[in-house]
Amino acid sequence: MRRMDKPPRRRGHLEPLAKVLDQLLPALRLEERFAAAGATEQWLNVVGPEVARRTRPVGVRDGELLVEVRGAVWMGHLAILRHGIMNEINGKLPAEARIRAIRLTPMRDEEETRIEPTA
Repeated sequence: MRRMDKPPRRRGHLEPLAKVLDQLLPALRLEERFAAAGATEQWLNVVGPEVARRTRPVGVRDGELLVEVRGAVWMGHLAILRHGIMNEINGKLPAEARIRAIRLTPMRDEEETRIEPTA
């Protein structure tokens, strides 16, 4: 069994850290991910406090903003409005960060209890 405290060494094969990072970082697509995170922030600005209390932007994957929604009525309402919301969000983002779609999903029960009910 190999000891885990020391990584295996390759003799005579050391590469500068800068070269390794230059190869690794583009594969992680960090710039794209950071840019896409702006869509989740813009969701709250665009939809306003009434909708924000009933939704939660989860993140962006492959250009699609995932938003959890509390309640079927709000899900239907946002399904009608999503194209306009997407256009408004995209208008506030740089071209490389724009989203191509908004996916609405039901909020899980344990998450629903964390949202304050409206009077």
